[in-house]
Amino acid sequence: MKITAYISAALCFCTLHPVYASQASPLPSWISGDSNCTIDGRPARMHWAIQDDPQTECDGDSCSTTSGVRTVGRFSDNGGPWVELARISMSNNTMNIRYLGAEPNNWQLTYNSSTQVANGWTTWRGQRYPLSCWKGDTPLPTRCQNYANEAIRHYETAKNLSCGFDPDARWHNNYNNHYGWCMQVGGQPNTLEAEDLARSTAISICRRSRIIPIDRATLPILPRVPMQ
Repeated sequence: MKITAYISAALCFCTLHPVYASQASPLPSWISGDSNCTIDGRPARMHWAIQDDPQTECDGDSCSTTSGVRTVGRFSDNGGPWVELARISMSNNTMNIRYLGAEPNNWQLTYNSSTQVANGWTTWRGQRYPLSCWKGDTPLPTRCQNYANEAIRHYETAKNLSCGFDPDARWHNNYNNHYGWCMQVGGQPNTLEAEDLARSTAISICRRSRIIPIDRATLPILPRVPMQ
Protein backbone atom coordinates (compact mmCIF):
# COMPACT_ATOMS: atom_id res chain seq x y z
CA MET A 1 0.00 0.00 0.00
CA LYS A 2 2.78 2.41 0.78
CA ILE A 3 4.44 1.74 -2.57
CA THR A 4 1.18 2.39 -4.47
CA ALA A 5 0.66 5.67 -2.65
CA TYR A 6 4.20 6.75 -3.49
CA ILE A 7 3.77 6.02 -7.21
CA SER A 8 0.47 7.90 -7.30
CA ALA A 9 2.10 10.98 -5.82
CA ALA A 10 4.97 10.79 -8.29
CA LEU A 11 2.57 10.72 -11.23
CA CYS A 12 0.77 13.88 -10.12
CA PHE A 13 1.32 16.69 -12.66
CA CYS A 14 0.97 20.38 -11.84
CA THR A 15 -1.25 22.60 -13.95
CA LEU A 16 0.55 25.77 -15.14
CA HIS A 17 -1.45 28.98 -15.45
CA PRO A 18 0.56 31.76 -17.17
CA VAL A 19 0.12 35.24 -15.72
CA TYR A 20 1.48 38.16 -17.72
CA ALA A 21 2.95 41.03 -15.78
CA SER A 22 3.48 44.49 -17.20
CA GLN A 23 6.95 45.11 -18.58
CA ALA A 24 9.35 47.34 -16.66
CA SER A 25 10.26 50.63 -18.24
CA PRO A 26 13.25 50.29 -20.59
CA LEU A 27 16.65 51.66 -19.75
CA PRO A 28 17.40 55.12 -21.18
CA SER A 29 19.74 55.13 -24.15
CA TRP A 30 22.52 56.90 -22.24
CA ILE A 31 23.02 53.90 -19.95
CA SER A 32 21.73 50.95 -21.99
CA GLY A 33 24.34 48.78 -23.67
CA ASP A 34 28.09 49.33 -23.56
CA SER A 35 29.79 52.42 -22.15
CA ASN A 36 33.38 53.45 -21.69
CA CYS A 37 34.19 54.91 -18.29
CA THR A 38 36.87 56.21 -15.99
CA ILE A 39 36.86 55.33 -12.30
CA ASP A 40 39.19 57.49 -10.22
CA GLY A 41 41.14 58.15 -13.44
CA ARG A 42 41.44 54.49 -14.49
CA PRO A 43 39.84 53.20 -17.72
CA ALA A 44 36.81 51.00 -17.21
CA ARG A 45 33.77 49.56 -18.99
CA MET A 46 30.12 49.26 -18.03
CA HIS A 47 27.24 47.29 -19.57
CA TRP A 48 23.50 47.35 -18.83
CA ALA A 49 20.66 45.33 -20.36
CA ILE A 50 17.08 44.23 -19.77
CA GLN A 51 16.61 40.44 -19.50
CA ASP A 52 13.54 38.21 -19.25
CA ASP A 53 12.94 37.05 -15.69
CA PRO A 54 9.90 34.73 -15.46
CA GLN A 55 8.83 33.65 -11.97
CA THR A 56 6.89 30.46 -11.13
CA GLU A 57 4.94 29.99 -7.90
CA CYS A 58 3.09 26.81 -6.93
CA ASP A 59 0.26 26.15 -4.50
CA GLY A 60 -0.29 22.44 -4.25
CA ASP A 61 -0.81 21.06 -7.75
CA SER A 62 -1.49 24.48 -9.31
CA CYS A 63 1.37 26.70 -10.49
CA SER A 64 1.40 30.20 -11.90
CA THR A 65 4.13 31.64 -14.09
CA THR A 66 4.55 35.38 -14.16
CA SER A 67 6.47 36.91 -17.03
CA GLY A 68 8.71 39.79 -16.10
CA VAL A 69 12.02 41.47 -16.74
CA ARG A 70 14.94 42.61 -14.69
CA THR A 71 17.79 45.03 -15.16
CA VAL A 72 21.26 43.47 -15.17
CA GLY A 73 24.56 45.32 -15.20
CA ARG A 74 28.25 44.59 -15.01
CA PHE A 75 31.46 46.56 -14.60
CA SER A 76 35.12 45.95 -15.48
CA ASP A 77 37.78 48.10 -13.80
CA ASN A 78 40.93 48.68 -15.87
CA GLY A 79 40.56 45.44 -17.86
CA GLY A 80 39.78 43.35 -14.79
CA PRO A 81 37.05 40.71 -14.42
CA TRP A 82 33.41 41.68 -14.87
CA VAL A 83 31.53 42.31 -11.62
CA GLU A 84 27.74 42.32 -11.36
CA LEU A 85 25.80 45.56 -10.83
CA ALA A 86 22.19 46.08 -9.78
CA ARG A 87 19.94 49.07 -10.43
CA ILE A 88 18.60 50.48 -7.16
CA SER A 89 16.53 53.28 -8.65
CA MET A 90 16.22 55.62 -11.63
CA SER A 91 15.00 59.21 -11.29
CA ASN A 92 15.11 61.59 -14.28
CA ASN A 93 18.72 61.33 -15.46
CA THR A 94 20.13 59.92 -12.22
CA MET A 95 20.74 56.22 -11.68
CA ASN A 96 21.54 54.73 -8.27
CA ILE A 97 23.58 51.55 -8.56
CA ARG A 98 24.57 48.73 -6.25
CA TYR A 99 28.03 47.28 -6.84
CA LEU A 100 27.92 43.54 -6.03
CA GLY A 101 31.62 42.77 -5.80
CA ALA A 102 33.55 41.38 -2.83
CA GLU A 103 32.81 44.60 -0.94
CA PRO A 104 29.32 45.72 -2.05
CA ASN A 105 28.61 49.44 -2.01
CA ASN A 106 26.47 52.13 -3.62
CA TRP A 107 27.30 54.16 -6.74
CA GLN A 108 25.54 56.97 -8.56
CA LEU A 109 25.59 58.42 -12.11
CA THR A 110 23.85 61.54 -13.41
CA TYR A 111 23.62 62.10 -17.17
CA ASN A 112 24.30 65.53 -18.70
CA SER A 113 22.56 65.72 -22.08
CA SER A 114 24.60 68.73 -23.21
CA THR A 115 27.93 66.92 -22.79
CA GLN A 116 26.53 63.38 -23.32
CA VAL A 117 28.55 62.22 -20.32
CA ALA A 118 27.28 60.67 -17.09
CA ASN A 119 29.25 61.78 -14.04
CA GLY A 120 28.99 60.54 -10.49
CA TRP A 121 30.80 58.58 -7.85
CA THR A 122 31.65 55.16 -6.53
CA THR A 123 32.15 54.21 -2.90
CA TRP A 124 34.88 52.07 -1.44
CA ARG A 125 35.48 51.65 2.29
CA GLY A 126 33.59 54.81 3.12
CA GLN A 127 35.34 57.03 0.54
CA ARG A 128 33.83 58.36 -2.69
CA TYR A 129 35.75 58.30 -5.96
CA PRO A 130 34.82 59.97 -9.29
CA LEU A 131 33.08 57.92 -11.99
CA SER A 132 32.36 59.08 -15.56
CA CYS A 133 30.80 57.11 -18.42
CA TRP A 134 29.99 57.87 -22.05
CA LYS A 135 29.10 56.25 -25.37
CA GLY A 136 31.81 55.77 -28.00
CA ASP A 137 35.57 55.81 -27.74
CA THR A 138 35.96 59.43 -26.61
CA PRO A 139 33.73 61.70 -24.49
CA LEU A 140 31.99 64.45 -26.47
CA PRO A 141 33.86 67.35 -24.76
CA THR A 142 37.20 65.71 -25.53
CA ARG A 143 36.22 65.11 -29.17
CA CYS A 144 35.28 68.76 -29.52
CA GLN A 145 38.47 69.95 -27.83
CA ASN A 146 40.49 67.92 -30.33
CA TYR A 147 38.39 69.21 -33.21
CA ALA A 148 38.81 72.87 -32.19
CA ASN A 149 42.58 72.49 -31.80
CA GLU A 150 42.89 70.82 -35.21
CA ALA A 151 40.75 73.50 -36.88
CA ILE A 152 42.99 76.23 -35.47
CA ARG A 153 46.11 74.33 -36.57
CA HIS A 154 44.72 74.20 -40.12
CA TYR A 155 43.93 77.91 -40.03
CA GLU A 156 47.45 78.81 -38.88
CA THR A 157 48.99 76.56 -41.55
CA ALA A 158 46.92 78.23 -44.28
CA LYS A 159 47.85 81.65 -42.94
CA ASN A 160 51.57 80.83 -42.93
CA LEU A 161 51.28 79.61 -46.52
CA SER A 162 49.45 82.81 -47.52
CA CYS A 163 46.66 80.73 -49.02
CA GLY A 164 44.33 83.71 -48.88
CA PHE A 165 41.25 81.91 -47.54
CA ASP A 166 38.60 84.42 -46.50
CA PRO A 167 37.67 84.21 -42.81
CA ASP A 168 34.39 82.36 -42.33
CA ALA A 169 32.87 79.68 -40.11
CA ARG A 170 35.48 77.18 -41.31
CA TRP A 171 38.58 79.36 -41.42
CA HIS A 172 39.25 81.22 -38.19
CA ASN A 173 41.24 80.82 -34.97
CA ASN A 174 38.45 81.30 -32.41
CA TYR A 175 38.66 78.20 -30.22
CA ASN A 176 35.33 78.78 -28.48
CA ASN A 177 33.46 79.06 -31.79
CA HIS A 178 34.94 75.83 -33.15
CA TYR A 179 34.30 74.03 -29.86
CA GLY A 180 30.76 75.37 -29.56
CA TRP A 181 29.85 74.33 -33.11
CA CYS A 182 31.18 70.83 -32.46
CA MET A 183 29.09 70.52 -29.30
CA GLN A 184 26.05 71.83 -31.17
CA VAL A 185 26.26 69.07 -33.79
CA GLY A 186 26.85 66.46 -31.09
CA GLY A 187 30.42 65.75 -32.16
CA GLN A 188 29.22 63.38 -34.89
CA PRO A 189 32.40 61.72 -36.26
CA ASN A 190 31.28 61.90 -39.91
CA THR A 191 30.54 65.62 -39.62
CA LEU A 192 33.84 66.44 -37.93
CA GLU A 193 35.81 64.31 -40.38
CA ALA A 194 34.13 66.10 -43.32
CA GLU A 195 35.22 69.49 -41.96
CA ASP A 196 38.77 68.30 -41.31
CA LEU A 197 38.95 66.82 -44.80
CA ALA A 198 37.70 70.04 -46.40
CA ARG A 199 40.38 72.09 -44.66
CA SER A 200 43.22 69.64 -45.24
CA THR A 201 42.29 69.29 -48.93
CA ALA A 202 42.25 73.06 -49.40
CA ILE A 203 45.67 73.32 -47.76
CA SER A 204 47.07 70.56 -49.99
CA ILE A 205 45.86 72.42 -53.10
CA CYS A 206 47.39 75.61 -51.76
CA ARG A 207 50.72 73.87 -51.17
CA ARG A 208 50.80 72.47 -54.71
CA SER A 209 50.05 75.86 -56.24
CA ARG A 210 53.10 77.32 -54.46
CA ILE A 211 55.62 74.71 -55.65
CA ILE A 212 58.30 76.34 -57.83
CA PRO A 213 59.98 74.03 -60.39
CA ILE A 214 63.74 73.71 -59.73
CA ASP A 215 66.30 74.04 -62.55
CA ARG A 216 68.88 71.39 -61.73
CA ALA A 217 71.52 73.30 -63.73
CA THR A 218 71.43 76.07 -61.14
CA LEU A 219 72.19 73.75 -58.24
CA PRO A 220 75.76 73.98 -56.82
CA ILE A 221 78.11 71.11 -57.55
CA LEU A 222 79.06 69.39 -54.33
CA PRO A 223 82.16 67.20 -54.01
CA ARG A 224 81.45 63.49 -53.68
CA VAL A 225 82.04 62.20 -50.21
CA PRO A 226 84.78 59.55 -50.37
CA MET A 227 83.74 56.08 -49.21
CA GLN A 228 85.24 54.93 -45.95
